Amino acid sequence: MKKIIYIGTAVSVCLAFMPLRGVSQETSPFGVCMHLSGGGEEYNQMPENLRMLREAGIRWVRADFSWGNIEGPQGTWHFEEQDRVVEEADRLGLRILAPLLYNVPWANPAYRHPEAWLAYVEKTVTRYKDKVRCWEIWNEPNLAPRFWEQRDDAANYVLLLQATYKKIKEIDPDLVVVHAGTAGIPMEYIEKSFAAGSGLFFDKFAIHPYRPLLDTWEATLRFREDLEKVRALMAGYGLEQKDIWLTEMGMSTMAGLEVRDGEVFHEAKAETGRDWKVAVVCDEDFPVAPSFSPQTVFPAGFRLDTVRISELRRVRLENYDAVFFPPTDNFPLHVSQIVAPHLTRYLRAGGKVYYYTGTGNVYYYGDAATKETNQANFIAQTVCLSLRFGIERYFCYEMESPEENIFDREDNFGLTHRGLRPKPSYHAYAAIGKLFPEGSTVDTSVEWRQKDCCVVSWRQADGTRVWAVWSPEGARRVNVKIGKGLRQALDGLGRALPAVTEASGTLETGAAITYLVGPETLEIQ
Repeated sequence: MKKIIYIGTAVSVCLAFMPLRGVSQETSPFGVCMHLSGGGEEYNQMPENLRMLREAGIRWVRADFSWGNIEGPQGTWHFEEQDRVVEEADRLGLRILAPLLYNVPWANPAYRHPEAWLAYVEKTVTRYKDKVRCWEIWNEPNLAPRFWEQRDDAANYVLLLQATYKKIKEIDPDLVVVHAGTAGIPMEYIEKSFAAGSGLFFDKFAIHPYRPLLDTWEATLRFREDLEKVRALMAGYGLEQKDIWLTEMGMSTMAGLEVRDGEVFHEAKAETGRDWKVAVVCDEDFPVAPSFSPQTVFPAGFRLDTVRISELRRVRLENYDAVFFPPTDNFPLHVSQIVAPHLTRYLRAGGKVYYYTGTGNVYYYGDAATKETNQANFIAQTVCLSLRFGIERYFCYEMESPEENIFDREDNFGLTHRGLRPKPSYHAYAAIGKLFPEGSTVDTSVEWRQKDCCVVSWRQADGTRVWAVWSPEGARRVNVKIGKGLRQALDGLGRALPAVTEASGTLETGAAITYLVGPETLEIQ
């Protein structure tokens, strides 16, 4: 098909096939990605981690059914782990989205070895078809060489998809086949996939639209526009009736790096209202520029201790308000296996870490609590907007953070800390999971952008109206008129807001969502 540019018509195309009265979710739209095979920690934590999903109102699990875990060596099959995953999920009433994926040594790449690949597909899908009804074919094939042999190879992915689709439909034509979730929203790759005929061989289309915070209207509108571009492109290839799934979406709580000026020390100290004790790192493995004097950075009100890198293990939040790295050509924060574990522990406890460049700039790491709050707000916002914009499934990446290193982005995506200790994002996801039960219907007639606020509304299966309200650009006092029937007001973590009543003339809004349960109407004035 000839390449067509749809950006200018994205809004009209999107609205053309959005139901007028609302978007119904007959089954739960909420899922979580978990690494349940390969004998890892999340596998060993079953069923407790699955129970936590159930308690949060989450009904879907995306769990890899990896070829390498199921077959190896060639002709030897191992289904014990998958058997347990399916059994535990089924016992708790959870549905599974099972990606079939990745090469094995004797069939690499898989698309060039269709007989071996399809033997794995047939054995796996046949074994679990009665309890696993949704199968995603590969993961992020546009990400080469990490997950695919070469870049921009959509045509060969479609060969794999086509063969797999036909085999799965032979086994059971009612099974759902999902196009591999793409890393980001690579429009050129997606169009190549459609042009190669992929639309004939999937029931659902998946993307992984990771992005930074939706902390401005520009960022919020960009999220909507990105989804609309995908819808418009699908419509151009006659695929407008096929649903979009976000099979990964989330935000890392990795210690954030901010570049600030030298005043950051004094601003942070002033917030505490007391003198600071600072651990200044300096030893032969971290030689400081001879011209540097800590006293020029830290005047009165700062007490300084010099510590060696090997002594960072004794730095605790109760002993030091901050860790400071003076300017050097040998800054070890990202690379030192000695530094990272100690600073990971210190930052997670609420500490602050600074590196002074010597040119007046400061690299500031922290604080962990802010990152976790941002993650919770981001997940709740993108869930609500996804529901409003007609996304059928949303899978949060991921359940548990490995947390070996707070400076590693991939290590810190989870809804929980290591050991299943919930982050605020778990409670935020649980809040909306409980407020949007199966059978809920999004009301698309409610304008989602109203003055300074985002507003999303839905009806639960029993007819109860729920409103989600937040302000992307920070704290606002919003004039409102709350209709009759308010049963409860909740904050973004699902906690009661007793001060909010039908008589309230204002709402304190911000990045965290406020939920109003019960009122038939809500006016943002």
